[in-house]
Amino acid sequence: MRNSQYLESYLACNRQRGQGCGLTVGSYLAYQLRGNAKKWAGRYCNSLEASCKRAGATKGKSMLGRVAYYPND
Repeated sequence: MRNSQYLESYLACNRQRGQGCGLTVGSYLAYQLRGNAKKWAGRYCNSLEASCKRAGATKGKSMLGRVAYYPND
């Protein structure tokens, strides 16, 4: 199964922000998706979340207390 095209950039963004200050999958995609892709935001979100789980990313709290994924360094 292919990983989401946003997987590496999402995990890099959350690595830079630090544990507990990362973005949720949905918030990250809200900044990235443009035009007609916004219609499919739910599918992009599901795909990115599944890719994070397959990649073994660590689940943690986001900046506002929701779920964010962080890379295992």
